[in-house]
Amino acid sequence: MEINRLPKVLLIFCTLFLIQETLISQINFLVAGFSLYLAFFMAWIIQDQRNSAVVTGFIAGLILDLSPTLEAPFGLWTLVLTSMSYLLASNVRAALDAELSPLVMLSVAVIASSFALILFLLFGAILGQEVGSASYLIRSISGNALWSALLSPLYIPLAMKLYKVTLTARQR
Repeated sequence: MEINRLPKVLLIFCTLFLIQETLISQINFLVAGFSLYLAFFMAWIIQDQRNSAVVTGFIAGLILDLSPTLEAPFGLWTLVLTSMSYLLASNVRAALDAELSPLVMLSVAVIASSFALILFLLFGAILGQEVGSASYLIRSISGNALWSALLSPLYIPLAMKLYKVTLTARQR
């Protein structure tokens, strides 16, 4: 990632984190909660190159670790989002077509955010974090996937536009 892209990326993800913590977290969703931050991150990363994606994943994970409501070891989200960004940018992006259609973006964002939540729970359990019952975890992950799919017409175009804004003239 070029150094002049860094302030824009930081500003976007910090703003999105504040929106997630102040607005989205206060809404009682029908099935389970929704993480706009996580879904937006997955839609962002699928567009990025491998080196930039890993740096963005590290930054986004570090910001998410600063959540005051998080009861997990510090650095767990950084580990999960950095590894997910590498996986998406190197393996999944290479398997997809050059033109990312909205259906592909929707599928990747929903599946990747669900997989990231599963990784977070798995790594958290390994590190000794308390996890809920299996029915609660399944309901939470499937609820997040449902809301990620339903709200994708809102955050996917926004992620695509903001990603293009952060690119330099050479990268466009």
